[in-house]
Amino acid sequence: MPQPSAPPALTIIIYIAAFALVLFRMSRPQRISTARLWIAPSLLTFVGLWVIYVEQQVTPSPFWELVVAVALGLLLGAPLGFLRGAHTPVQATENPGVMTLGSALVPALIYVTAFAARLALRVIFPIGSTVGIVVGDGLLVFAITFLAVSYFAIYRKYIALE
Repeated sequence: MPQPSAPPALTIIIYIAAFALVLFRMSRPQRISTARLWIAPSLLTFVGLWVIYVEQQVTPSPFWELVVAVALGLLLGAPLGFLRGAHTPVQATENPGVMTLGSALVPALIYVTAFAARLALRVIFPIGSTVGIVVGDGLLVFAITFLAVSYFAIYRKYIALE
């Protein structure tokens, strides 16, 4: 079966637009409610787990490799997420349950780089490559953990302000 050598141009354009949107949104202060704070990590966790599950059904990789990749993603994403949360300026607003987050361009770059590296793996390694799948899944877990832990740290800072 022939393997595509690179993703179609439209796919690359969509990724670039999504990356630009993430960088734009995180590079300026934003108001966010405590309820909305948990929507993105929850949604990303669900989608990430679903992607890993589907990939394992289509092209299974050795279980121990997947466990190592997920563990490394968790171990690297958690401390960087805490650092992001600790260094993100948080201000309470006049509305209860609503905060203002300062700009976070460096964390946005880290987050986008993890997804860009996963996309690059798809181009470099052939479809079905165990290395590409396992490393890509580790990067996906890293990005999700980074976001979830950083929002947890931000939430703790907000609670301390009230």
